[in-house]
Amino acid sequence: MADVTLPSRDAGEGRGQLFLITALAIAVLLVSLALILNTAIYTENIATRTTDTQLDEATSAQRVAVDTGGVILDAENRRGGSPSDIESRFETTLANWSSSAATLEATNGFTTNVSYTGTNTTGLRVHQDDASRDFTDNSSKVEWVVIEDGRVRGIRFNVSRTSLDSTPSDAFRLEIDNNDGGTNDDVRVTMHDDGTNVVVTVENETGVVGSCAVEPTNDGSLVVDVSDATVGTQYCPPLETAHDEVDGEIDLEFDNADNATGTYELYATNDDTNLFDLFDGDEYATVGSGYWPVQQDAIYDANVTFVFQSSGTTVKKEIRIAPGEL
Repeated sequence: MADVTLPSRDAGEGRGQLFLITALAIAVLLVSLALILNTAIYTENIATRTTDTQLDEATSAQRVAVDTGGVILDAENRRGGSPSDIESRFETTLANWSSSAATLEATNGFTTNVSYTGTNTTGLRVHQDDASRDFTDNSSKVEWVVIEDGRVRGIRFNVSRTSLDSTPSDAFRLEIDNNDGGTNDDVRVTMHDDGTNVVVTVENETGVVGSCAVEPTNDGSLVVDVSDATVGTQYCPPLETAHDEVDGEIDLEFDNADNATGTYELYATNDDTNLFDLFDGDEYATVGSGYWPVQQDAIYDANVTFVFQSSGTTVKKEIRIAPGEL
């Protein structure tokens, strides 16, 4: 006879309990898996943020090292002396600054070191320090070649607004001629007075790029930094043309030089061993004679080793210091 016994109530309850336990186990497993994934994502995000922060700190520290190295280099150039004297002072001053900076940066959890490698390029510093003199050469020529076939950096003027001509066509003009045989790569920078402002206009061979007009606030004088693309304290985008369209060795000329008064400086070098090829001696006065302009020995560029170290990042590289190079 067939077995027609019905399942007992206890058997049904057992299967129900087993199902409930299995469901609870799966739920716990899913919750645990979610916690593990969330923890992994959180840990990865923290690691990523830490790495990004350290790289940002390294980049920022390198930028400070380059800027400070440039300031130190030109400060020692202005003190004068032979190239070896300038080099020695630069190395010492840079080492002192690096040591002080490392002490301060250690409190932020990282260290840096900036040291001179011993490699540099000698050059010339061309300058005029008499603020009452115009920009003519030593023979009072109003059009003259300042640098011929040279690499140039750090072109900076401090001009008197009232000394500038009010007519743009007669304005003092800086001519930058790129000697690479290309087209549309010569740049002209003019400065004139509109009655209130020093107006700096930049042109290339296709026409006017743009102008910047800034009112002087320092006894009527204003700094026009061609290399840094600033007029006074304001950024002047058209001056970037000197960097964008000029490269390598150039000719640098002053035109209408009697229509501007003030001081200026720039640095130059060439690929030859003879720096005297950069200029005509008749156009410059003797250093210390009281006449202007003059040219004297300088360090054009210098190489330094930059090292950044933190708990998770190490950066070491050699950097060339040549502030304001075109």
